[in-house]
Amino acid sequence: MSNLTKTPTPVQTAAPPRPAADPKHVDVKAAGKSPAWLGKLPTLLLSVVAFGAGWYFASGAGGPEKETLPPETALAKRDADAVMVTVEPVTFRAVQRTVEGVGTIHGFEEVSISARVEGRVRGIHFDVADRVRPGALLMEIDPTDLELSVQQAEKALDVEFAKLGLTGLPDKNVDLEKVPSVMQAQTRMETAQSRHDRVRRLAAIRAISGEETENAAGDFRVAQAELAHQLLMAKTALATIHLKKAALDVSRQQLRDTKLFVPTPTLPVPGTNGDLTYAVTSRSISEGSLVRVGTEVCKLVINQTLKLRLPIPERFSSEVALGQKAEVSTSAFPRPFDGTVTRINPAVDPTTRTFEVEVLIFNPRGELKPGGFAKAAILTRLEKDAATVPLSSLVSFAGINKIFVTENGKAKEVRITQGVQTTGWVEITSPTLPRGAQVITSGQTVLSQDTPVVVRAAEKGANP
Repeated sequence: MSNLTKTPTPVQTAAPPRPAADPKHVDVKAAGKSPAWLGKLPTLLLSVVAFGAGWYFASGAGGPEKETLPPETALAKRDADAVMVTVEPVTFRAVQRTVEGVGTIHGFEEVSISARVEGRVRGIHFDVADRVRPGALLMEIDPTDLELSVQQAEKALDVEFAKLGLTGLPDKNVDLEKVPSVMQAQTRMETAQSRHDRVRRLAAIRAISGEETENAAGDFRVAQAELAHQLLMAKTALATIHLKKAALDVSRQQLRDTKLFVPTPTLPVPGTNGDLTYAVTSRSISEGSLVRVGTEVCKLVINQTLKLRLPIPERFSSEVALGQKAEVSTSAFPRPFDGTVTRINPAVDPTTRTFEVEVLIFNPRGELKPGGFAKAAILTRLEKDAATVPLSSLVSFAGINKIFVTENGKAKEVRITQGVQTTGWVEITSPTLPRGAQVITSGQTVLSQDTPVVVRAAEKGANP
């Protein structure tokens, strides 16, 4: 073991000559330990390949053809102050002129039904939201008391008939001399007149005393007065008969008023086609409740045809006319309803300086409801040649509306007054824009008066 651990003393000898390199011979020591740069060689190769591929595609040799800038871009490069914009020409088109107003929708007829007699409700034949036809029974009041009043009035009339010896109501040409009391007074008067004439003849030949003559004359005058009195009494009785008959008619009418019916319009209602109905909008009574004269029972409305009443400013009085069409819009429906101007108030309200316009709306399906809020645009006239610009060209700031137009390569600011506006364009009412004017539609937010601009063609479909 000691021999194995003992280190021999090295002997200095001359190194033998190195043989020539054999390509097939591999030094074992050299193969076991490689240089440091050799391990990084794959990473370097990948970096070179990636750089080359990026340069290849960036230069456009292997990708799509590179977009060439339009000539305007080249000009923009030469003028650093120029702003690139797009423009569109001013368009002249037909524009519908309208007068707008906001108002309340009313039923064609709105009726409040009230009790006409006092009594207790016996029956109700309707409720809210029911549709009732003209002449239909709405409510009944207990008629017992009024039936008794009718009977009482009939008996009082019969008494008056008996006084004159009549069995029925006389006509206007009744002969009062046929009344028994008048006939009796007439007979007495004729008898007195005959006696008076006889006494006068006897007195003429002095065959009778003067006292008898005066008595006969007095009896005759009394008989005449009695006849006149009986005629007056007959006329009074006849007037009383008519008075009792009127009282009987009142009692009968009150008896009929215990039943309330749906009213029947005297004028035709447009848009109903003969199938007119009322809608019940409220009910204020219940069965068994006591109602008095004038107590509101219910409210009815004709809603198949509606009326929209609009306050219109006085300055539009020369434009609004009967028969003009109107588009009625409400918040409940996205689509407008058709209407027609049917009435125009000839007077202007001095407080608001407006006049009322009534627009008739057909509502066969009951979509619109009376009492609702609505906006109407009355179609007054058609402007055939109105100047319009794209909505994208409009610039608004601090309450000022303006546009920019191009002129000799510069932007010109134009303050405008707007008219009709849609989702794609707006009308310019003032100032007057010339035909062929080019309106800037993009880039105008950085423009000011006389800013140099470079025009690039707008994209297709930019101006609807």
